[in-house]
Parts: sequence; structure tokens; C-alpha cells
Amino acid sequence: MSGTNAYMVANLLEKMGNEDRDFRYMAINDLMNELQKDSFNMEPMIEGKVVTAVLKLMEDKNGEVQNLAVKCLGPLVGQIKEEYIIEIIDRLSEHAAQQKNEELRGISSVGLKTVISEVSPNKGQQVCTRIIPQLLQTIQNTNASYEMQMDTLDVLSELLDHFGAQTSAAQQNHIQSTLLVLLSHSRPAVRKRATVAIGFLVVHIDDDAFDTLFEHLLDSLNNKGQSNDKLRSFVQCAGVLSRYNATRLGQHLPELVPIITGYATSADEDDELREICLQALESFILRCPTEIAPFVEQISNLALEYIKYDPNIAEDDDEDEEMEEDEEVDDEYDDIADYSEDEDDDDMSWKVRRSAAKVLAAIIETRSDLLQTLYETVSPVLISRFKEREESVRADILQTFIILLRQTNVYSTSHNDNASSAESQSNVDGPRQLLQAQVPKLCRALAKQMESKSSQTRQIGFHLLRELVNVLNGGLAEQIELFIPIIESSLSSSDADHQQVASSSNLKIEILSFLRLFFRRHTPESIHPYLSKLPPAIIKAISDKFYRITAESFLVCMELIKVIRPIQYDATTGQYQISTIAEQDKPFIFEIYNATLKILNTNDADQEVKERSIACLGTLLTQAGDILQAQQKEAWDVLLDRISNEVTRLISVKTLTKVSKSPVANSEDLKRSVLAAVDDISLLLRKSNRPLRIASLECLNTLVNRFGESISKQSYTSLLNELNPLISDSDLHLLPLSLKVTESILTKSPECVDDVKETTLRPLFSLIQSPLLQGTALESLLRLFAALAKASPGDYQSLVKSLVDPLLHVQTSGISAGGVAAVANKQAASTAAQCVAVLAVTTDVSSRDGTVKLFQSYILDPATNDSVKYLSLLTIGEIGRRTDLSDIANIQEEVINLFSSQSEEVKFAAAFALGNICVGNIDTYLPLIVKQIKEEPKKRYLLLHALKEIITRYNNQQEDQTDVSLNNAADDIWALLVESSDSDQEEGTRTVVAECLGRLALTDPSKFLPQLEEKLSSPSPHVRAAVATAIKYAVVEPNRSFDELLKSIMIKFLTLLSDSDLNVRRLTLLTINSAVHRKPYLIRNILSELIPLLYHETVVKEELIHTVEMGPFKHKVDDGLEIRKAAYECMYTLLSTCLDKIDVYGFLDRVKVGLDDQHDIKMLAYLMLIRLGKVAPTAVTQRLDELIDPFKTTLDFKMRSNAVKQEVEKNQELVRAALRCIVALTAISDPNTSPRFEHFVNEIRSGPLTEEYKLTVIEAENRENRAADYMDLS
Repeated sequence: MSGTNAYMVANLLEKMGNEDRDFRYMAINDLMNELQKDSFNMEPMIEGKVVTAVLKLMEDKNGEVQNLAVKCLGPLVGQIKEEYIIEIIDRLSEHAAQQKNEELRGISSVGLKTVISEVSPNKGQQVCTRIIPQLLQTIQNTNASYEMQMDTLDVLSELLDHFGAQTSAAQQNHIQSTLLVLLSHSRPAVRKRATVAIGFLVVHIDDDAFDTLFEHLLDSLNNKGQSNDKLRSFVQCAGVLSRYNATRLGQHLPELVPIITGYATSADEDDELREICLQALESFILRCPTEIAPFVEQISNLALEYIKYDPNIAEDDDEDEEMEEDEEVDDEYDDIADYSEDEDDDDMSWKVRRSAAKVLAAIIETRSDLLQTLYETVSPVLISRFKEREESVRADILQTFIILLRQTNVYSTSHNDNASSAESQSNVDGPRQLLQAQVPKLCRALAKQMESKSSQTRQIGFHLLRELVNVLNGGLAEQIELFIPIIESSLSSSDADHQQVASSSNLKIEILSFLRLFFRRHTPESIHPYLSKLPPAIIKAISDKFYRITAESFLVCMELIKVIRPIQYDATTGQYQISTIAEQDKPFIFEIYNATLKILNTNDADQEVKERSIACLGTLLTQAGDILQAQQKEAWDVLLDRISNEVTRLISVKTLTKVSKSPVANSEDLKRSVLAAVDDISLLLRKSNRPLRIASLECLNTLVNRFGESISKQSYTSLLNELNPLISDSDLHLLPLSLKVTESILTKSPECVDDVKETTLRPLFSLIQSPLLQGTALESLLRLFAALAKASPGDYQSLVKSLVDPLLHVQTSGISAGGVAAVANKQAASTAAQCVAVLAVTTDVSSRDGTVKLFQSYILDPATNDSVKYLSLLTIGEIGRRTDLSDIANIQEEVINLFSSQSEEVKFAAAFALGNICVGNIDTYLPLIVKQIKEEPKKRYLLLHALKEIITRYNNQQEDQTDVSLNNAADDIWALLVESSDSDQEEGTRTVVAECLGRLALTDPSKFLPQLEEKLSSPSPHVRAAVATAIKYAVVEPNRSFDELLKSIMIKFLTLLSDSDLNVRRLTLLTINSAVHRKPYLIRNILSELIPLLYHETVVKEELIHTVEMGPFKHKVDDGLEIRKAAYECMYTLLSTCLDKIDVYGFLDRVKVGLDDQHDIKMLAYLMLIRLGKVAPTAVTQRLDELIDPFKTTLDFKMRSNAVKQEVEKNQELVRAALRCIVALTAISDPNTSPRFEHFVNEIRSGPLTEEYKLTVIEAENRENRAADYMDLS
């Protein structure tokens, strides 16, 4: 292969010297194509010849050949030795420094940039050593042309961008001194390029060099004799420093900000200087949010002043507020005659206003803690400036207000569903309430601009309204009338002008998106007054030529139909509240129906349009089926036809499910269609399309429940045959749905019980053996057995036998910790026990008692193996929980006797059985258990487990009787548990005691929670640990009736985070994490005290790290790891529930520290960064460059040669997590804000982790696509 390459290259070299320019062009083009192939390898003997030939073509007389030769340099430097790269650099530098041939000089500069961008990073130091002196010499050459200096500075910027880290301190100082001189150059373009080069340089220089640079900058800014022209460059340089090295510049902001704000104020008529000052301030706010904090108010006032700055308007803006009050006053911008007659074409004031708007946007994005102040000061000014005459500035002002709304939606929580009424009351004056008060003025100002301004203003305006509705969860019902004429005219506009088609389409889509949200977030009653005006334009949009408009129109129509005819379900009564349709609104229903049918009958409609039209037809039949009686047959025929079409099958099945649940869809046509569809939908269960099978099962369950009596036995038989393969644990999402359909068949058509037994019992009994059966699948299985027992009571014995027999004859295998045979398939035993209990509850007493006695005989027989005893105890416990077993003599003593079994599994099964038997008759058995806990210390651990079962199960199942039954013994139990929490030395016993305390406290919160609070200050660390765990069980309880008691406890609870005992602090963090997750309102008001304590626990404490010797090896053990992990888990939870109460920048500091911690904490830190990138992208973007080093440490970590498999896997897991985080952060990164991060990502893309990175990107895209697939079109 290499010989072939050498021959081919030699042939190309010959052609590159040909006199014909076409030969030379094709030869260099072919060479470049070959160099770009992965399989190409350059022969060492011809490298020099190729380099010489390409460099010669750089001087070619033909421009096209020259350009191609420059492009060829990129792939060429990757194939040649270092000595030839140096030769290329020397030749290009020589050409770039000469002034005789301007064309050659220019193309050589381009060639240098190409070589620098493509050369390998490990050759950077040699490249820098060779090229920097020549570049600096050219820059300092007083005879150099203006263009030469410009090109040289571009090359220097490229070099510093790629290899700045590989330059020596001496080189950096030399470059810096050269560039600082250029900041005072007479030409603005040179000064600008010097500023860019300084930006790339400051990333790498040391602190002394940076201080020198800053002193020079400060002296220049303080020099009152500087011209405004040069001042702009120095201010711009300050902004660049913040962009590229925010950490260092942030320390000097107290010196810098007053100077720049001073120039912004005193710039007289120099609008360009004022604009650059505002841009620099914006950069400071975004990049140095913590350091700029003392100046935010001053900068905000400055921006508010200059957002109104317009010297060409004679009208005084101070009167804006008064003018807004008078609706008759004409907008001064509506007529061009109102402009100052002396206005010239060089007006730059609009740039100042635009920069001021961006400064305000930066403040809003970075200071979520000032939301309330922003609504009081900034929001009114932004609203008054909606009238901005310059369209681009007006767009920026509207976008700034949109940012304010988005920040409010993310950080303000006054509408939080989890918030208690007390918290809602405390937020009466919060940001949302201030916004609500400004809505009328906002809508008047916005409507006035949208009436006559461009489609861009209208589009951004409706986007703003959509965000407003989203934030307020409505709030526009009284103001929508202002926008109706605009909506009508925009949706009805024709696209006669082809240049405006795109903007008009985008505007229509934006309006429709707004209307969809408007209809959804407002009550139907508040929208009804406007129904005469809005529907015609929306219905007309269905016929638009652009498919996206049609698809969006259908979504709006679906919401509109629900407004015209709202149907509410009352969960308390189980009844539907069906509204009547006003006579004047009925025509809209028919118009939507006709437009929908027209699209459905169109063969060439887009897939998205087809799906939305079917969903819209379903909404029509669901909400207004009784109004469309005459159209029912046609509609159902269309829908059935779409079910048979593979392309529209899924959405059609979902639509049929939805319509079948409707209380107004009860026509004979529906019944006819359902009966016809059952067999077809049954066959869909064979399809490989999983979403289709899920939808089909849900649909079948709905149809059987509603029309079960009318479905034929033959259809049921075929349906049961199709369900048979799905009753397995291969798909645990399909399984519960399949079981639910089977249960519905038994309930609605008991005569099908024989078919069910024939087709379903065999897979059911096989399913019992599955270790995966739990949750929804298990619940569905139990309900099915209950239905089976009711439908066929005579089969009780045979069903129990079939359930139990496989487990009675199972062979035990393996050895447990106690040296006895391990219990086989514990999950199967638990499932079978629950199924037997469900059957026993439905049968007669004698049969049930016979079953209990059978299992009782197994536990009494010494010859019975442990697996059978385990099954028997679980079964007795499950039956005992559901019914009273006190008639069975001595059963509790027989169960307690098994506490002495050698098998740990049997012991715990006995505790489970004892507790559940007690639940069936608590008055009889509970005193016996309490007595034994006191008198039998050796059995206490298992008896406490039994007590836990009693409290948990009985409290869940018989809430009405708990107070009566448990109160008799509650005080004794409580005292016993408190004593055990301190006296018991075994941690396992104390854990069970803590859970019992927590669950018992819930039986009488007002009595026991204050007692738990008292125990927080107990001198015993064991008691404090037990209380910390006990409170967790109270926190996770969904019941909110005792939340006020918990609030007072949580204030004192925080003191445990300062506890001297490490375990107490860890358990406290776990409880706080549960509170943050389940009931965040309990801790929101104490977050200011919690967060510093939380951050303190994330610090690595050296005193908790000790070395353990294991033979010849030494191993470091960190006792603080678990508590740090608990702290980081709590921080992660806070992001989801209390983001508005967190200082994101301080939070990011702790996350960054976590990136250098151990494996588990690194994993949590990556998850937090991904989450922060979504909820606080602005803050994360500013810190991306700071995250590079910890990322590199993880990605570049080299495992030792003798690492075990587990260590290798953990490291691979960490690398994958880091790459996932990097991919997520890449989506929000900005090359201008975080250039080092961009460069770092590019290195990963082209480095040894290229394939892993690509796979991670694909995985992320697939995840997003799956999330999109789950969106409900209806």
C-alpha cells in the first residue's frame, strides 16, 4: 500500500510542476484529498519533496492554485516530520514579513494560521519558539504596512489560542509588552486586534504579568489626556479581560467599575464610547457576578437611564408614565414627523439603548435574588420602552422582559403546589404578584406596538405573552381583548409577498402557540366572552399551506373545543360535570369537524398533520359527541379506517381510548365501532412496536370496562389468546396492563372464566416464580386472582395447590451465613403467599382455616425444610393481615418458637408473620408482643421487627380504628422504644427502633412529635440518631395534617448538623434530604441556616482519614465519605425544589470542589452540573473554564497495571459520567465566554476519547428523542 502511495505522490509532484495551471490545480487538489484519507501514509523519503512543491505553489501566478496550496497545508502538517513543519513555518514567516508581493504576503499569513490550527498540540512548544520572535519583530517593525500588522496580529491570536499554555514566561512577557504598546496605536483596527490577542494571552500569564497589564490599563484609563478614540480601546480591553480571565479581573473591579461608569456618564456626545462602556459593564456582570455585586444597583440605575437615551427626540421621557395614563395621547414614535428634524444618518444613540437593555438582561440573568426589586424598578421602565422606535433595540427590550419572565418562572415559587397556605400568604408581595399588578399597563403598551409594527415585533410580542401566561398560570383573561384584532389580522394575512412567507409563518406559529397555552391556562368561563372573535381565524389556519401551521392549529382547536364545552371530573363524587354548549358556539364545533375531516381525507398530508387531525377528531367526539350525532357514523368510519393504517395506527388507538372514556360519547355508532374494533386491536398485540402494544392494552381495558357486556364470547376468546404471550416478566410495563385487561374480562364477563383458566393460568403460575415481580405488576396479579376467586369459587383448592406445589418441592441450594441451606427464591415465596392470601379472603371460613392449618403443620414439622417454612410463615402472615386468625389455637406461640431457627430468613419470616397476625386482631396479640419485648431481650430484635409490621400495616389499612386500638398500648410501646434506642448496643436493633418510633409518632402526631423534639437534645448519641431517623418517617408521610408541628421541629433539628457524633450528622442529612424532596416547604424558611451547615459537611476533613494495614498493603479509609455523600445528595435535591433560595454561584463553588473528591461524590457532582446547566445556564457558562482541570484529571487518569476489574469498571463509569456532563455543558457553552472550554471539547473530539465522546453524544440525542416520543398529543 505504501509503495502505491509513493508512486501516486511522485506522479502528482510531477504534475504540480507542469506549465499548465489546470494540471497544477488538479494535482494539488488530488494531493489534498489523499492527505485527508485515514488510510494514507506519507513515505519519509518524499516528505521533503512534497513540502517543497506545495510551498512553491504558494508563489504560483494563479490565485486558485495558491488558495488550494494554502488549504493543503492543513492536512499536510499532520503527515510530516517536525523538521518539515519548521521549514514550512520559516518559509511562510519569510513571505509574510516581506512587503514586495502583497498578494503573497496575505496568502502566507493565511497559511500560517492554517498550519497553527492543524499542527499537533504536542509540537506546540517548538512552533511557538520558532514563530513568536518573527511575529513580534514584524509587529515592532515601524516600516511594516498597516495590513501586515493586522495579519500578524491575527496569526499571533491564533497561536495564543492554540498554544498559549505552551509559551514560556519570557515569551509571554515579551508578547505582552509588545501588545500593550499597540493599544495606543493610531489605527482603531490595530488596537482592536491587539485587544483580541491580549484576551488569548491573559488566559495563560502569571499573576505578576497580569498585575502589570492591569496597571497599564488602569493608568491609561485614568489618563485624562487620552482621546475618546483610544479610551474606547482601553475600555474594550477591560471587557475582554473579564471575558478571558474573570477570576483575576474580578479582584480589581472596585478600581475599574467607577472609572467606566464615570466615562459612560460623562461621554457627552460620544455614543460609541458610552456603548463600549455599557458592553464592558455587561461583561463584568456576566463573568464576575460575585465581585460585581456591590455595584449592581449603580449599574442598574445607569442602564435604566440610558435605555431611555435618545437625544434626537425632543419629547422628555420623564413624562412617560403620565402619558401612559392618558390613552388618547399619540405615541411619539408613530409618526416620523415627531423626530427631530436635525437627526442625521450617523445617529448612534440606538446602540447605547441596545447596550443598556443587554446590561439589564445580564443583571436579570445573574441576580435571581433581586427579582422583587427588579419588578419594582426595572420592569416599569422596560414596559415604558416597548415604544422604542428602532426595531432591533425594541426586539432586545422585549427579549430582556422575556428573560425576566423566565427567571421568575424558574426562581419564584409562590404558585408551588407543595407550598402550604402559610407560605403562599408570605409570598403575597412576591415577584408574581408585582408582575400581576403590571399586566394591564404591559398589555396596553405591547398591544400598541403590535398594532402597527413589523412582524418581528409581533412575533416577539406573542412570545412574551406566552411566557407571561406560563409564569402567571393565566392572568390575561381581562386583557386578551386588546390582542384579538392583531391575532385576527395576523392569522388571516395572505403570503402574497414571497419574501415575507417565512416571517409570516413563524408569526402564525407563535400566535397559535400562545393561544394554545392561553386556552389551557384560563378557565373556560373567562374565555367565553371572546368566543365570537377568536375561533374563525384559528379554524381558517387549519387550511394553511404550511404543514407546521396546520399542525399547530389542530392543537389550538383541541384546547378551544375544551373551552367551548368543558367537562370536569369530580373525584369526590365520581361524577362528571358536563357543561352545555351555547347555541352561538355550536357552529364552531361543526366548522372544526368539517376542517378536520377535510384534512383526514387528504392523502398527501404530512405525518404530523395526520396525527394531530386524528387527535382533534378524538377531542371533538370526547367533548361534543352528543352535538355531532348526525356525523358520528362518518367520524367512526374514518377512525376505524385509520386504525387499520399502519402509519396512523398508534394515535388512532389512543384516540379511541380517550373517546371511549367520555361521558357524552354514548351513541350506537360508538358501540358499533367498538365491537368492530376489539378484534382488530387485539391483533395489534402481536406487533413489535412497543408503544403500540401499550396503547392497545390500555384501549382494550377501557373498551372491556365500558362495553364488556356487549362484546361477544368469541372476541373474548381471541383476545385472551393474544394476551397469553404477554403474561411473562420479559416486559414489566406490558405485564400489568395485560393482567388488568384479563381482570376486566373476568369482572365484566364471568362466564369467560373457563377460557381464562385455559389460556391464562399456566403462564400465571409460571410468572409466580419470577424474582422480578413487584410493584404495579404484583398488584395487578393479586387483583386478577381476587377476580378469579370470585368468578370461580369452586376452584379455590386447586388454585392454592397450583400456587404452592412448585415451592413445596423445590430443592434448597447454597449455604447462608449461618451454615444452613439458603432459602430458595424468596421473591417467589412472597408472591405466592400474597396470592394465596387473596384467594383465602374470598373463600369460606372453613376452606380458609384449612389452608392456614395446612401451613401451620408445615412450620410444626421438624422435617420440613427452611424454604417451605419460609413460604408457610409468609402465607400465614399475609392471611393474618387480611383476616382474624385468633380462632386458630396457639398460632402466635408456634410462630415465635421459630425465632430460634438456625436460618436467618426463617427468623425474619416469623417476625413478619407475627406482626401481620397481630394486625388481624390487634387487641388480642399486641399486649403479648409488648410483654415479650420487655421480658425477652434475646428475641427483642425480631419482636421489634414484628412491632414495625404492626404499626406500619395496621396504620395503613385500618386508619379509623388505629386511635382506639393502638392508643391503649401506645404509651407503653413509646417508652419501651425510647429506652431501647439508648440501651441496645446493636446498630440493627436501634435502626428498627427508630423506624418504629417514627411510624408510631404518626398515629398521634400532636402527642408524640413534641416528645421527639425533646429527645433532640438527649445526651445520648444513640437516642439523637434514633430521633433523626424517626423524624424522616414523619417527613415522608404524604399526610400534611401535622406539618406545622414538623416545621417547629425542623428549626431545632438543624442543631444536629453540628453534632459531635458523625453518625448523627449523617442521619440528619438523610432526613433533611427526604424533607427537601417530599416537603420542601418545611425547610424553605430555614435554608439560610441550613446551606452553610450543608456546605461545611462537603469539606474533606483530614482528621477523619486514617490508614488501615491489611497484611503487606496499606489502605486509606475516609470515615467522612458517607457524610459528604449525604451532603451532596441533599444539595442535588435542593436544585429541584428550592432553586430560588440558593446562591447559584456559591453552590457552584461546592460542586467544583466535589469534582476533585472520590468516585461517588464525583458522580453526584456531574449530575448536579448537568442539572444546573438546564436551570441556571448563565451561571454555569461563566464557570466552564474553571471546570476544565477537574475534568482533565478524570479523563486523563491512568489505571495502574495491576488494578482489579472493579477498579477498572469504576474508572470507566467515571469517564462516561464526565463525558455525559461535558456533552450536556457543550450545549450551553459560548466560545466568547468560555474559550478554554471550547478548546478543551475540541481536544476531546480529536483525542483518544473520540469514539466514547461520539457515543455519548448519540446517547444524549436518543434520550431527548425518547422524551419527545412520550409527549401527549392529546
